[in-house]
Amino acid sequence: MKKLVPTLIFVLLLVGCKGQIQEKKTPQKPLKVESLIGEEGETVILGYMNRANLDTPEFQAWFQPEYDNIKIPDGWSDEFTPLAKNLEFKLFLGTWCGDTQRELGGMFKLLDLLGVSEDKIEMYSISEAKDSPLGYEKEYDILNIPTLIFIENGKEINRFVEFPVVNLVDDFSKILKREPYENSYADF
Repeated sequence: MKKLVPTLIFVLLLVGCKGQIQEKKTPQKPLKVESLIGEEGETVILGYMNRANLDTPEFQAWFQPEYDNIKIPDGWSDEFTPLAKNLEFKLFLGTWCGDTQRELGGMFKLLDLLGVSEDKIEMYSISEAKDSPLGYEKEYDILNIPTLIFIENGKEINRFVEFPVVNLVDDFSKILKREPYENSYADF
């Protein structure tokens, strides 16, 4: 009986008030990544990574303030979450890059508000020379970062590149509504 009590308590903790098992969301673990020290002494991650790789004091120093400070209009997530339901994303960034450091926190705040799960976002970090060990940046014609590619049914519907045309919320809104949107480098 003594051995059964801890198991019973564990099961009761998992069961909600209505008798349903509550899903516990476990955060991703950082992927093993290649890293080096950049030209200015910062850590440069290379290749395939995930958001958990950004959970260091060095990266959080620039990520978290941008995440916290972006202004989102009331009701924005209610309007746009359905439009993001079937999307996947490819995100190219550079942990060394000032543009990435400025935009990434806000991007993730919007993706979080849209309910985008981490398994719907593929992240690739590139070097100061704009390359990576896997070379995916060539396949996706990545010249400027950050670049967030919006994908539906395996096809790119649009992309955000380096900095907003209007602001991050308005740019995301146009892309999600499938309205005409050209990123800052569309004419190059």
